[in-house]
Amino acid sequence: MTCWPKIIKKCLAAASVGTLCGATLILPALAETVDRIVARVNSEIVTQSAVEERSIALSEQLNQGLQDSLSAGDALMQQALDSIIDEKLKIQEAKKLGLEVDEENVTKALDDIKEKNQISDSDFEALLEREGNSLENYKAIIRDQILVSRITQMEMGNRGKVTDRQIRRYYNRNQKDYWKAPQVHARHILFIIDEKTSKKDIHLKEIKAREILDRARAGEDFAQLARKHSEDVSAHLGGDVGIIERGKMVKEFENAAFRLKADEVSEIVRTPYGLHIIKCDEVIPGKTKAFDKVKEEIRARLFFEKQKRAYKDWIGDLREKAFIEVSLFERQHPSTITAREKEEPQTARLSNDNFFPKDGLSRGTVKSRPKKNFHRSPARQPARSSGLESFDPKAMEKRLKYFKQLRDNNKISESEYQKKKKELLNKL
Repeated sequence: MTCWPKIIKKCLAAASVGTLCGATLILPALAETVDRIVARVNSEIVTQSAVEERSIALSEQLNQGLQDSLSAGDALMQQALDSIIDEKLKIQEAKKLGLEVDEENVTKALDDIKEKNQISDSDFEALLEREGNSLENYKAIIRDQILVSRITQMEMGNRGKVTDRQIRRYYNRNQKDYWKAPQVHARHILFIIDEKTSKKDIHLKEIKAREILDRARAGEDFAQLARKHSEDVSAHLGGDVGIIERGKMVKEFENAAFRLKADEVSEIVRTPYGLHIIKCDEVIPGKTKAFDKVKEEIRARLFFEKQKRAYKDWIGDLREKAFIEVSLFERQHPSTITAREKEEPQTARLSNDNFFPKDGLSRGTVKSRPKKNFHRSPARQPARSSGLESFDPKAMEKRLKYFKQLRDNNKISESEYQKKKKELLNKL
């Protein structure tokens, strides 16, 4: 049976989820380790375990592993939290606008995941059960992903539309970016000299190189001379090294090659590889790429930039209107906000933000500081409850860990664990 972590790392895209910019749907590690609440987004909470799961997914996506410095780890955790907050705001906005996802779309997305992983229904449910979750909870996660995709597509709309006039103006102003530097199509004959080559052999190779150079300049076919005498791997190609441009070859070879005219043969050139005789087959002059050749490239660039700005503004507006409280790095004093727990698990759902992955710190983001930081709309300030004086968050966390340990040791069932956890969190 395929193990769950391997499936997670595949980062499979659900074909029925029409996300923008190639966003992918990741199978999250659904086993939840509830330790403390680290943020509140309107009426919803974010747990530290959810942020940790998201940071793992982000780390894998960025190929940077989890062995970074503490500061880098904190930055990754902050990025993970930002992406979860943005995701929750999108889902809340979608529900506010009345968007719904029917069971047929959820089932199709789930079937796509199973098909791409080549896993049966029974094996899939067994994997979910092993990780302490259920098929219904996982469907809820998929449903949210579809909502995120739909609200993003709806809100972005045609905000990234680019006209031909804008493309032409950008091209005219940035022609230097489309300058193609001069190139040379070259061949060479190499006599290898390295640290193991004796002085006698070096002398013999210098004599041989001078002889071959004289023959090449006398009109003998350079390609045939290369095939017979060159010690480079390009010998069977008649010494052809292809079209070269500045910065691609060792300095000595490059300088000699770019000084040549078409059909001209160089002097003997010494490089760290040995002795070269270079022939220029063709000089390709530098030029600016034609507008028609780069038009679509520019269109894509401008579209992306417009969409990114529009997306940042949209997320910023959502954050400005929201009540957001963050206590991610207040490790000694867990957050004691008033919130009700959602029915579905507070686990990582996306590998990163579902539209522009690197735009984690968009306008309106609440950053954690040594003191608690509140971000709320002025109209909502009076809404904060003050009935928390008698609440003991440490006791609640201790009870949650106790129930989780019972679940992990098969002392209670998953459903019993979820029920007890919900009852505890509802007491907030």
